[in-house]
Amino acid sequence: MRFLALIVLLPLIEVAMFAQVGGKIGAMGAVFLTLCTAFVGVFLIKTQGFRTLTQVREQVAQGQMPAEAMLSGVLVFVSGAFLLIPGFVTDTLGLILLLPFVRKSIAGAILSKGIMMQAGQAPSQPQGKGQVIEGQYHKED
Repeated sequence: MRFLALIVLLPLIEVAMFAQVGGKIGAMGAVFLTLCTAFVGVFLIKTQGFRTLTQVREQVAQGQMPAEAMLSGVLVFVSGAFLLIPGFVTDTLGLILLLPFVRKSIAGAILSKGIMMQAGQAPSQPQGKGQVIEGQYHKED
């Protein structure tokens, strides 16, 4: 329900904000500012995405689980989606999410609430739920 409310309210908020900014700097200025933030956002996504990819590769090479770096990559993608939506509120959220320290703190908060698994360890199956049937099979052509 909250997601539906967000989908309905976000365009209304964006239109109201665009009207406010357009009233102050003019309609063409507001459009130009929106396009500038989109171009800056695309550039930052590209650079931050490559930086995140490099961090993932380094952590994998060191034998570490790159969970935080991978989650940071997902957050870069989300910030890109915010920057592609025209409007000042989503552009602001997207640019804030591109800041590395913001992404790191959000990723840390998400990982601290999630289930942490060590590399090579399969998630345990809950006891008493479902039945495991062991057997063998072979493929016939």
